[in-house]
Order: sequence, then C-alpha cells, then structure tokens
Amino acid sequence: MAARYPSGIQTSRVSPSYLHGNSTSHTWAFSAVAELIDNAYDPDVNASEIWIDQRLIDNKVCLTFVDNGNGMTPDKLHKMLSFGYCEKDKFTSGKHQAVGQYGNGFKSGSMRLGKDAIVFTRQVNTMSVGLLSQTYLHNINAQTVLVPIVTWNLPDKKRRPTPDMAHNLRAICQHSIFRTEKDLLEELEVMEKLRTGTKIMVYNLKRKENKMLELDFSSDPSDIRNPETHMMDFSTINRATTDHIPAYMVSLREYCSILYLKPRMKIVLRGKKVKTKLIHKSLSQTETDVYKPTWAPKPIPIKFGFAPRKNYKDYGVMLYHKNRLIRAYEKLGYQKQPNELGIGVVGVVEAYFLTPTHNKQDFNKDEKYNALISSVSLKLNDYWNEKRGTGVALGTPGQPAQAVANVNPDWTWAQCDNCLQWRRLPIQFRSEDLPDKWYCHMNPDAQFNRCDIQEEPEDEDEALHGPTYKKTFKKIQNEKKMRLKMMEANQQRAREMALQAREQALRQQEANQIKGSPQSQKVSSSQEKKTENAQMNKMMVELEKFKKQAERQQKIIEQLQSKRKKVDENLERIVGGLDTDKLLGNIAGSSPKTVSSTSSKDNEAICIKTEDGDVVAVIPCNEPSSSSDKDIVDLTLDDEDFEPSTPKKAKISSTNEELKPDISKIKIEKDISSNKRHIGIQTTERARGCTKDCAKKVEEGKKHLSELQRKVYKLLKIIVPDEDIGTADGVEDIVTEMIKHNQPS
Repeated sequence: MAARYPSGIQTSRVSPSYLHGNSTSHTWAFSAVAELIDNAYDPDVNASEIWIDQRLIDNKVCLTFVDNGNGMTPDKLHKMLSFGYCEKDKFTSGKHQAVGQYGNGFKSGSMRLGKDAIVFTRQVNTMSVGLLSQTYLHNINAQTVLVPIVTWNLPDKKRRPTPDMAHNLRAICQHSIFRTEKDLLEELEVMEKLRTGTKIMVYNLKRKENKMLELDFSSDPSDIRNPETHMMDFSTINRATTDHIPAYMVSLREYCSILYLKPRMKIVLRGKKVKTKLIHKSLSQTETDVYKPTWAPKPIPIKFGFAPRKNYKDYGVMLYHKNRLIRAYEKLGYQKQPNELGIGVVGVVEAYFLTPTHNKQDFNKDEKYNALISSVSLKLNDYWNEKRGTGVALGTPGQPAQAVANVNPDWTWAQCDNCLQWRRLPIQFRSEDLPDKWYCHMNPDAQFNRCDIQEEPEDEDEALHGPTYKKTFKKIQNEKKMRLKMMEANQQRAREMALQAREQALRQQEANQIKGSPQSQKVSSSQEKKTENAQMNKMMVELEKFKKQAERQQKIIEQLQSKRKKVDENLERIVGGLDTDKLLGNIAGSSPKTVSSTSSKDNEAICIKTEDGDVVAVIPCNEPSSSSDKDIVDLTLDDEDFEPSTPKKAKISSTNEELKPDISKIKIEKDISSNKRHIGIQTTERARGCTKDCAKKVEEGKKHLSELQRKVYKLLKIIVPDEDIGTADGVEDIVTEMIKHNQPS
C-alpha cells in the first residue's frame, strides 16, 4: 500500500527500474566516479580528503569511497537516497561553489557502477546506515523505491528505539553484504578516528559480456583503470573511435589529477595520493588571452600554453564549470586539421556562465556555448601562430611535434599535505622529484614557507588588461600578403608592358615590310598627288572669291564717282535754271492753286507749278544709270519734314536691299508778311524706275522764300549723300544771294 498523508492524497511513487534507467546517462564509468567525489568536495560536506579503494567483502568486489567530511544526519541521509533533494546552495560561501545542483548525482553515479550501494555516515551525535539496492527491491518485488535506514546515537552507540527501526535493520542484514548488526557497527567504528565522515560501498559491480568486471583493479595496484569503455560507441555499434587513447580516459588517477581546476581536496587512490595538477600553471610559455562577451559581467581569462614533455600528446582545451572539469582536451581551431598545427597547445577556460548536462560531461549546446567555442578556437590559432607559426601561413612547414615535446613547465607548484595550499617553487625544482607528502616548511622561499601564510595572490584583474602577449603574426602576415599582391601586380604590369612592346615592334616590322615593296611606293606617290591637287583646287577657289570681291568693290567706287558727277551737274542746273525774279513774282502776285510733279521712266524731275500752269521750279532727281546694279532710292516727305529737328542721314542700299533714307531737316525763319501761306509738298519717289505723282491742295497764304529754301535743301539731301553736298549753311548762302539779287531796290 502506498503511504498516505492525513489528507488522504497519495504520494508519488518511483519504480525500482528507474534506478537503472537513471544511471545510463553516464556512458563512461569515470564520470560516475566523479559524481561521488563531487559529493565529498561540495561545501555541505567540505571534506579535505577522500580515499578511493577496492575491497572484497562476502566474496564480492566492492568499490569504496571514504571522506572526512561533516557526515549526515538521518534526515539528510534519507534525502540523499531520494531523488531531487539538493540543499548545497545553503552552504555555498566564497569561492567554494557547489558542483551538484540537481540532487541526482549519488543515485545515477552509484547505480552506474554497480547494482547496490550501502552508505555509512557518522556525525557528532549520530551514526547511520542506509541501503539503496536494486537487488533488495527485486527480491521483495517492490513497486516503488524503498531505502531502509538504521540510526545509532552517540556516544553510547545504541540503536534508536523506534517501531520501524527493527524492520530497517532486518532488511539491511538480509539483503546486503553485511549479515549482522555487529558487522555494521564494526564498519562504523573504523570511522571513529575520522570523528565525522561518510563511507560509500558500491558492490555487484557492472560486468562486461564476458562476465569480467568493467573496471580493472589488477593491472595497476595503485590505480583503477577503464581500458575499454572509451573505445565503445554505445549509440551505434561497438568500435574503436580514436587511435590515440588520452591518459585520463583509461586511468582514474590521471583523471582525478585534472578533475578540479584548483584542487582543494586530497584524493588518495588505492593507498597512494593523487598528485593533483594546477593545469593552468603546469604549462610552458603560458599566456593569457581575454574573452569579452556582452552578456558576461566581466572579461573571461583564457590560459594558453604547451603541455609538459611527458604529456605532450594530451592537448586541447579544458573547459571547467565551478572548478569542476566538464570537457577535457577538446580539439579546437588548428587542432582539428589533419596536420601538425596546434599540437601540444593546452587551453584552460572557467566557463561558469554555461549550463552543464546532468552527467556533467558536456554543456548544453546553446548560443553562449557556440560563441565561446568559436572565440576560443580563434584565440588558440593566434597563440599557435605567435609561438610556433613562423612561416606556417606562407606554406612552409611548421615546427615539428618533437620540438613541442621538449618543453618544461614555466614553474613548479606543490600542494601542502597539511593546509592544502599551493606554493610556487624555484625553477630548479621538478614535480617528479617531490615526495608524496610535501609541506610548506619544505619551501625554500621564506616568504611562503608556513601553513598560516596565505597563497600567492592571483591577479584577478589580469583579464581586464587584455592579452599578456602581442599578436604580431596577423600584422606581419597581412604585410606579407600586401607585398605579395604588390609583387604580383608589378609582375603583371611588366608582362603587359612587354607584350605591348612586342606587339608594337611587330606592327612596326610589318609596316616597314609593306613600305619597302614597289606597290606601297606607288600607293604613297598617288596619295601625295591627290593631296597636292586638293590643295591647288582649294587655293583656286579662294582666288576666285577674292577676284569677285575686288570687282564688287570697283563697281561700288565707279557708282560713287558717277553719283558725284551727277550731283555737280544738278547743282549747276539749279543755280543756272532758277529764274528768281519770275519765281518771286509769281509767288507774290498769284495764289498758288496746285503743286504737281511729273516723272518719266527715262528722266525723273520734280516740277513745282501754280494753278495757272506756270512752272516755279524744275529739279532733276535721277537719271538712268548704265550700271548693272539698280540702286533704289526711297524718298518720303511727311509732316515731320516741316518741323525743326536734327538732320537724318539718307541711306542708299544696293543689290536686293531696300532702305529708307533719313531726311535731314533745316529750319530757316524769316518774317515776310502777315498773309503767309503754307505750301505742303509731299513727294515720294520709289526706286527701281517707279515714280508716283502726288498732288496736294495748297493752303491759303504764301510762305516766304526761306520755306522754299528749306524744301530745296531737303530735296538735295535726298538726292545726294551727305558727304558730297557740303553743309547746309553753304546751300543757304547760295539761295540767300539769289533772293537778294532779285529783290527790288
């Protein structure tokens, strides 16, 4: 029947078969051993020493673990034999952090090594015995896991008088390797010299298919070996997985020596102390690099160095978590390549920020883990390049593995057998020469030769300063690559220039060959003749153009001379042909009726007549020109011509140009009489042989002679260019003299 609480609610039960299933998480026997060592190391037990040995009890081989820790009360023993109870965090203080966190290490570890385990524990006031046995549960056909526990009080060593204590003692004596209560008390009495502590005995150890024990106790009397487990791949088939067998995989002594990053507990294996190693201080050419993830509160130091010469084949990255080894000699970076790059390099990282798996043999493969592995790989490559990588990047072979093997640790460290503190010895000491038990007073360094003196302080802020060595290899490598690229570019340029020069030489050679042939000479002479002919034709065209320009200029000169001659003739006619007396008499005695003009195609003139038909004046305007160019003269008199203004120049256009001449204006004022009349004459002569007759009514009144003088001057300006008739004052003087000559005395 399942146990019931007063409320009537049943408790959960754990099937006995779960003990075996839970143990299969440990595929390697030494990982199960490490779980039992961790229980003694954790701060709730705080053992300073643990003894691991093999005993034969009741014809059964037993693997025993004895520590001098704090021991356990009956209640704590019950929780240890149950699942999921973990109170280690309550005891964590300072730098000593608990490794266990799931409350499953003892069950999975002990049941992996054997079918049954019996626990003896001694405290100041009590001593107890508990049994976790698959054999017992099978024999009684149990439906859940049962753990019988017996407790004795101290110092009288009397069994506690409880009703169920006799049933528990009977179960232990009938189904364990101890048959009587006396046998149990004898085992507890052996622990009296420890005062407090715990003893775990695992029996019915696991055997192989050939009925031989999995663990080898006979090959080495001072060690426990596991020669075949590492060779088996239980996920597929049994086969060898590696050529080289790491020492820690087959030797429990070697594994215990590197189990903790900084060992604080002595491990005695089969009566001989294990020489634990400060792995990060047991290397040669040790350097520190820094990993700075954004999610970490502070930079994480990574130690690199070369393994000692006797262990040069065991190399890789050591990953610790809370001082406990999780992954040993993980090959990263260059070490994964099938060559000698990275051989002998050991890296050490305290990956406290990662999450280990339940068996503490690996980490959960999350983003933090992948980022760490990637960074450590690159930094391991950098370290190798700086220490051994000269010439490797350029293709030359690196330093051979034999050279890496001939290295010694930078320093020798020893752990005091009394205070368990580590001391650095002078360089002439070697770890092989130290006795099994070494004490602080043996240290030649007087500053650290007493147990009450603290260890040498480690530079905890070392990681804040960055790497302890300069990474010059990448810089040199990049410079060499740049030089190689420049050399290749220069060589390519030189090849291109040589090719161009060769092509040019070939073209020149072909041209010379073609030029030397008779056909090429004929072609060249014909081309020269064509060029000369083209130049001559061009020169002839330009010469003809110049000749035409000269002829046009000569014609213009002749026209100007002809016009000058006509002007002179017109002036003579005006002076000789004007009858001043008649003109004045007609103007004064009769009122002008009509002013008309006559014209003909052959001879053009302007005639001023009265109404009676008397001709006042006849002014020839133009004569036919023999020139081929037909000059066109546009004569227009409008109202503006009768008003004083600045004189305008007449414009003469020739050959297809039609210009309007500017009319110069002259005003001459004279008082003649009050009955002055205004005579308006508006005459327009069109060029190209066309003359239009215009007649205008003459207004009443008679204007004085000065008005006629002004009209005559304007007509002269139209007919003759300004530069040929002189000034207006000259014409005015002539007309004035004519008026004075005809006036009555």
